[in-house]
Amino acid sequence: MTAAREPGVFVNRGRKNGAVRDGRRMMGLERAAELLGGQEKLARVLGISSRQLRKKISAEAPISDLDVRLTVDALTRRAELMGELAARMSALIVRETA
Repeated sequence: MTAAREPGVFVNRGRKNGAVRDGRRMMGLERAAELLGGQEKLARVLGISSRQLRKKISAEAPISDLDVRLTVDALTRRAELMGELAARMSALIVRETA
């Protein structure tokens, strides 16, 4: 693989049509899977098998813009749920009165 003009993007000249893989997308999917509870859960979000997700993360398959959008939506919803829980738990703390 050789580096493309953009950092994190690689071109595999040994593959048909010089397949382009974006390392940032690969690492992003891997981290998103961790935050969402595992590769099986992220695969379900993307509507693919765990095996197909592993291929995307390992640069054997491309990661489409739709894959990224669906991942962002799932992460955003998870963040909203975490924020709501944090607010409810904060309300449980007894406030000291002066």
